[in-house]
Amino acid sequence: MFSITWTKNSRWKSLLKILGGSISLRLRYLRLKRRPEGETQYRTKGILVDLRTKKDFMLAVALDIPTDIVPDSELIEVSLVGDLLGAALENLDKLIRQPYGCGEQNMLNFVPNIVILDYLKASNLLTNSIQQKALKYLELGYQRELTYKHKDNSYSAFGEGDKNGSTWLTAFVAKSFKQAQKFIDIESSAIIEPLRWLAAKQTRNGSFPEVGQVWHKQMQGGGSNGLALTAYVLTAFVESMSLTDEFKDTIDRAARFVNEQIEKSSVDTYSLAVTSYALNFAGHPASDKAFSLLESKSQTEGESKWWIKDMEKDKEREGIVNPWETCIPNAINVEVTAYVMLSYLYRNMYTEALPILRWLLAQQNGQGGFASTQDTVVALGAIAKLAKKIVGQNKDMSVAFEYPPGDSTKLKLNQDNAMVLQKAELHSKKVRTITVDAKGTGLGIVHISYRYNVNKKGDFPLFNLAPKVEEASTKDHLILAVTLSFAGGKESNMAVMEVTLPSGFTIDDEGLKALKMTDKIKKVETKDDDTVVILYFDKVTSESMCPVISAYKSFKIAKQRPVPVTIYDYYDNSRRATEFYSPMPSEICDICDADDCQHIGRLSQ
Repeated sequence: MFSITWTKNSRWKSLLKILGGSISLRLRYLRLKRRPEGETQYRTKGILVDLRTKKDFMLAVALDIPTDIVPDSELIEVSLVGDLLGAALENLDKLIRQPYGCGEQNMLNFVPNIVILDYLKASNLLTNSIQQKALKYLELGYQRELTYKHKDNSYSAFGEGDKNGSTWLTAFVAKSFKQAQKFIDIESSAIIEPLRWLAAKQTRNGSFPEVGQVWHKQMQGGGSNGLALTAYVLTAFVESMSLTDEFKDTIDRAARFVNEQIEKSSVDTYSLAVTSYALNFAGHPASDKAFSLLESKSQTEGESKWWIKDMEKDKEREGIVNPWETCIPNAINVEVTAYVMLSYLYRNMYTEALPILRWLLAQQNGQGGFASTQDTVVALGAIAKLAKKIVGQNKDMSVAFEYPPGDSTKLKLNQDNAMVLQKAELHSKKVRTITVDAKGTGLGIVHISYRYNVNKKGDFPLFNLAPKVEEASTKDHLILAVTLSFAGGKESNMAVMEVTLPSGFTIDDEGLKALKMTDKIKKVETKDDDTVVILYFDKVTSESMCPVISAYKSFKIAKQRPVPVTIYDYYDNSRRATEFYSPMPSEICDICDADDCQHIGRLSQ
């Protein structure tokens, strides 16, 4: 047996002193991954470098890294790709960092592959290797989605674990299955039967109410008399028109309802964005009015254009600033803006859509996705639709990433490597400003991705969160009670809580079974070798609940640092809270053999 003492915080290479019995060994470097203390924060700045009409481009980018981070926890990476979907293509299995373990979130394993295949095929860029990779993910996503189907052919987030199927998810699935039919074998009945279920739910006035659990309130919550949901369901029926004319009356009544709502009521921005998309997609005469109303709600700055949900406008007027909204792309705003961009593209306004593209790319993460599932699915669809029109064959670009005190990292782009996502890690962790200097021809996408750890809770928490180590805990057995409630209103959307266990601890099967039987927890998962526990909730309300996590020490580790518990609203990730907790303290002598204890004690000082 030997003990390892960390003497320098580093990502991969760490200086170690190893003592084994009476033999002292010094290894200069050992490749060993160590997770820094605190909670990791991920940030990305996406930049569209357009050299189609000019020969150079320069932009100074500031990295928003706080001064009080965990020392040496920074990692800064730059990347370059010559295709608007190049980053997504490289990361089809990890487009977002959030977990996706329910029926709606599983569609992230499905829809982007349709988008990628459709785009590459239309652009004559589809290779056999890319096709096989995308088809594999498409088939896996399809088979997994079928596990969330109810006996009545509807779908819901947790399948038969939910009381009813969901109007929204059933429409999403039926529409996506129809789009995937040209790539994989999907029976027409797998599309038509869910649509029949939906048609039976249509009300007399033509609207579609949500009969299942509400997880995404902007879409399902009934705002503007349920306009957004009805408009979205309408697109699923329009998508199926090549399969059957069975739903013509259903489509006509839904379109009439949507048109009436635009004419007679004040419509919120989210509902208007979805409605404009649906009407333009269907080629309906009312699309002009919806589009005109949307234009009056746009936001512009420099060469970028975007839309925000109405609540954000109210906060701006009142001077309320949630710091999370300034550093984390808002999933709802991305989704709204992507729906608007689709309206532009259905109206053949490709040049006018470029400012919207710039804003969307600035919100993109380093993997090519966005913050959550819906914003990723809708935004990738919009970007792909525009990419078909602006794809070019003339690419010859050199990009220099310059940073103090005079260092530079260079990446080159040409026609041969345009689809390859090139990455480079900066040698210095102290960089806070990077100048992007590009020269040449063509179009490229630059990402500056960075991460760092913080060991304090965030400001402006919108959940109440109180992790407490119970008195019955020991140094080898952790019993953690987490009291939580929603502080941002009556209730949240679907919420996810990630509980990081202290170093050396893992949760076992019995602990997982106990959590799965806990009221209000819909699903339990783990990641990072059972050292992080993920809990899904349909919603979190103002009424407190208190799940209990039981974990055991699997590795002999002493002097553990505090670890985070984080909860967030899945569809609005500015709604979040983080708190830290510490296990019962373990000292060096608690984990070593008696003969070695005195030597290890001296070594750790």
